[in-house]
Amino acid sequence: MSRSALVALVIANLFVAFQTFRHEWGFYEVMLIYWAEVVILGFYNVLRMLVVGVAGAQPLGAWAARWVDFGSVLNRLALTGIGVGFFLVKFGGFALAIGLFVLLLPALLSDEANTSVVSLHRALMAAGPGFLTAAGALCLSHGVSFVRNFLAGREYDRVDVLRLAFWPYARMSLVAVTLLLGIGIARLLPGLGRQVAFAGVMVLFKLAADAASHLFEHYQLAAERLSA
Repeated sequence: MSRSALVALVIANLFVAFQTFRHEWGFYEVMLIYWAEVVILGFYNVLRMLVVGVAGAQPLGAWAARWVDFGSVLNRLALTGIGVGFFLVKFGGFALAIGLFVLLLPALLSDEANTSVVSLHRALMAAGPGFLTAAGALCLSHGVSFVRNFLAGREYDRVDVLRLAFWPYARMSLVAVTLLLGIGIARLLPGLGRQVAFAGVMVLFKLAADAASHLFEHYQLAAERLSA
């Protein structure tokens, strides 16, 4: 496992924390950034599926390799295309649902239901100046992991398309629990979600959860390589 990918992940999330304090974001603005990361994860996962489908040792896993002939590149591309299409529909719906949830978050964090549209507008305006740079940093960190671990580290030989179809959910599960905990705390303590310090602390908790998920994922793949 490349340490540079972990370093890039840490730097990217610390940059989000820096942007949080610089632009005085609340928890809602931070959630907008991390919703963008969900879309970024989906993009890189499509790239992973394409690489595995074309160049992977067992595109559909060891079991399918005994029954399906992947002899030609066209066969690989056709089967990979089916897997990618299934993932895009499934994950696209998931990302849309997360996006709608995030858009409704101001109403969940406020006792004043009539101000939810105003809160949304203010949050979008507040996140605007640093949104692209923060999302870009997260995109770059996932790109480093894709190149250093997945391509250079040949992780594509140890995963299959079916496994990758469900990978983003497992990858973000601990992060999702952490952010949902933050939403629960902000809901119990009205006004806390607008505090910059609370948003910064949640970014650091998210970083810890993200790093733990990253290490578990890549150590598991490394263990599979050693046992092969």
